[in-house]
Amino acid sequence: MRLLIFTRSKIIILLLICTSPALFYSQAQKPTPKVTFAIETYAYLKGQSAALKTIAKQFPDLVPKVRAAENNAEIPFSRAERNIERFLQDELTASEFKRVQRNIDSLISVQLQNPIEKQKYAIDFLEKVSKGTNYIADTLVSKGILSFAYHDSPHEEINDGHIKTFVTKNHPKAEQTALKVPIPHSWLAEEAHMTETVQQFTSYYGRGNEKITIVVFDLSGQPEVILNEKSILEMIPPESALIRTDNVKIDGIPAMMVDVEQSLGNADHQMKIRMLQFMFTQKQKLYCLQGSIGPVASKKNLDIQIKKYEPLFRLIASKTVIED
Repeated sequence: MRLLIFTRSKIIILLLICTSPALFYSQAQKPTPKVTFAIETYAYLKGQSAALKTIAKQFPDLVPKVRAAENNAEIPFSRAERNIERFLQDELTASEFKRVQRNIDSLISVQLQNPIEKQKYAIDFLEKVSKGTNYIADTLVSKGILSFAYHDSPHEEINDGHIKTFVTKNHPKAEQTALKVPIPHSWLAEEAHMTETVQQFTSYYGRGNEKITIVVFDLSGQPEVILNEKSILEMIPPESALIRTDNVKIDGIPAMMVDVEQSLGNADHQMKIRMLQFMFTQKQKLYCLQGSIGPVASKKNLDIQIKKYEPLFRLIASKTVIED
């Protein structure tokens, strides 16, 4: 966990690592990476909120600056904190969530028991908080805050300008291609094993269950591919079910959006993935920008998750640029 604390000389970040899930969970339960990520981010945010209250109490003349910092921190700090609370309440039992809160509050109380030696340190801290996530040196903290700030509306991360652009030009797995694809800043770039997969990105800085994948197939020497529902049905594997298609455009080029659910595993361990694939052809290449959710248990209904992430996946496709 990461908690903001004060020392007698300056304000610093103390890295407190919970090496055992038993601090918050029963011995029989192991937290998912996303839950652990949420708790660590939550501890940081709670510590920051407590630090602001400490400044206001110790330096009454700084109260206007504290209020201004709190207002500037509404997005993404306060929003992330609220979303994490809702997420943890869904993922944990009531007693587990209370245990998390008690342990975090106890750690904060211990770390904030010493007064701030100089007002200047408090002013410097307020200025940093007012800058949002830009001042946070710890990558996991900043990515966690962004991830959960947009937990309820993932596409808004791009709309609010938190974007990194992935370029295929000169990529060893995408020769003679030139796509510029916008990716949410909080998603982790990862190398993919499949030859045709240029790059993949995973939500919640690698802790989530959603992926954005960029795939390029070389069509040289093959018959012309015309994208329609019939050709799509011929492309998808037999263990997949075509749910719907939609005609779209990517950088002005006609394309197709394909909603597919694919079964994985065997009879004893059935899983599935739901995918929105945005496909188009250009210069003897078949491009696929894929947004996916899973794998999850085969009985799980992914309609709500797709409804939540479809605006993001469509936005990425609509903002993708094809360079000459």
